[in-house]
Amino acid sequence: MPEPSKGQLHSLLRGTAIVSLLTQLSRVLGFVREMLTARLLGAGFFADAFVAAFRIPNLLRSFLAEGALTSAFVPVFSDEIQKSREAAKLALHAIAGFLVCCTTALSLLGVLYAPAIVAAVAPGFADEKRDLCVLLTRIMVPYIILVSLVALLNGALNAVRHFGSGAWAQVLMNVVLISGAAIAFAYPKELAPLFLSWSVLLGGIIGILSQLPALKRTNLTFGIKITLRSPALREVAILMIPAVFGAAVYQINIVLQTVFASLLREGSVSWIYYADRLGQLPIGVFTVALGSVLLPTLSDSKAKGDEKHFLKSLGDALRYTTFLMIPLALFLALFAEPLFRLFLEGGAFSKSDSHASASALQAMTIGLWAVSCYSIAMKAFVAKKDTLTPALFGLLSLFLSCVFSIMLMGSPVTEEQSGAAALIRHVQNTLSPYLPEFNLGHVGLCLSSSFASIVSLAMLALLFRKRFPAFSWTSFISATVKSSIAATVPGLLFYFTSAAELSPILQLVVVAPAAVVLFLITSLLLRSEEAWEIKSLVTRKLLARSLR
Repeated sequence: MPEPSKGQLHSLLRGTAIVSLLTQLSRVLGFVREMLTARLLGAGFFADAFVAAFRIPNLLRSFLAEGALTSAFVPVFSDEIQKSREAAKLALHAIAGFLVCCTTALSLLGVLYAPAIVAAVAPGFADEKRDLCVLLTRIMVPYIILVSLVALLNGALNAVRHFGSGAWAQVLMNVVLISGAAIAFAYPKELAPLFLSWSVLLGGIIGILSQLPALKRTNLTFGIKITLRSPALREVAILMIPAVFGAAVYQINIVLQTVFASLLREGSVSWIYYADRLGQLPIGVFTVALGSVLLPTLSDSKAKGDEKHFLKSLGDALRYTTFLMIPLALFLALFAEPLFRLFLEGGAFSKSDSHASASALQAMTIGLWAVSCYSIAMKAFVAKKDTLTPALFGLLSLFLSCVFSIMLMGSPVTEEQSGAAALIRHVQNTLSPYLPEFNLGHVGLCLSSSFASIVSLAMLALLFRKRFPAFSWTSFISATVKSSIAATVPGLLFYFTSAAELSPILQLVVVAPAAVVLFLITSLLLRSEEAWEIKSLVTRKLLARSLR
């Protein structure tokens, strides 16, 4: 078996760079959308109702499409491609038909039982807010059909090494949502959530249409075939059983965070949502981009029996993840409040909203590195068609997150004496003699997710030693240590400049770029392998262009 080459690393990095650039554009547009939404709705009645309603189709999307289906689909589709392109087409059409049937049924159930769903997801909402949330839920639930097909087509294109189409679809979807938010400013505030909700559906349609040209260029076609006779569909369905459980566990965690937040003071749901959107920027720009390239790469290596390439690609992905995510997490923690004050504050979004959202983001950044490394490491199990392990670890993370949440959030402020609030109060009273009491509100909920992610990653590292004994952690540990040391230098810069009480614009325009430069210089001085590889790759590209 040939040794994994530098060319394979560069191929992985190039694919990641393509997806990352488009994902970065999508995330920037997404942040513009959040800016408009924050100024339009603020962080109270309308924002809480819209955020809670939007979480429901997003939950179903991640639960079925981007979670369970994608995890099961990409390894099976890679095997079908090894057989023939025609076999891959038939598999894609059969799985698309299965997906449409499932998501249509879920959408109908969502519309019919929207009141019960909202009552379960946001039990702390009062009558008017609950009614608005029900209406918005009924509008947006069919989004699951559209965005699931977007995720499926993106998985198929990634498997044939056509990277970036899914990210481009997200770009166009965000453009539609931005347009909807911009139009809503011309109408009364009460109508704004409706404009945003209908824009979500239109964005899903545009997302599907945008990927059809790429399918044609790769000799694939989009079709919907209702059949149960496809061997690929049966294999995907079998793999999806534990994957659905794993995705469900993760999404239950998201729902529970919304449930807990709805029981705290008004605005908590929105503050966590805005913090999460900003915290997802580095994950979306790099981790998701790398993961979308890594999974088909690992699946292809597994299909060919190339274990060395499999482990080499996984090691490269992990060390680059730790190299980049540590400084990015520190950057978000240090510049959280300036970011919110500069970009979101204004209109209905107040200075106190900026402070509350920034505090939530800082709590999230504690676990940002762990979340990213955990996500990349799990791709190794998925590529080997092991969807049970991610499911079990998801269950562990859910349990830890719930325990930490109840410990850290404090007593619910709602006057409700039964249901979720009563259960949480009972558990807190039971544990109070044995555990210290905290009252951190929405910040405690964000801390709970971070702590759960760190513990889950530690447990996963122990399992790796048994499941992948040939995998070496040396390069990952080295990258983590050097990145941590290099990140302390810009951290000290921020510490010394913070006393000057610079405006948010100066902090982001002057201090932030200086911090990035200091990190890169320090990484090169520390002989960081990742920094020198990136420098070599960039230098080679610039030299090649200058010689043209």
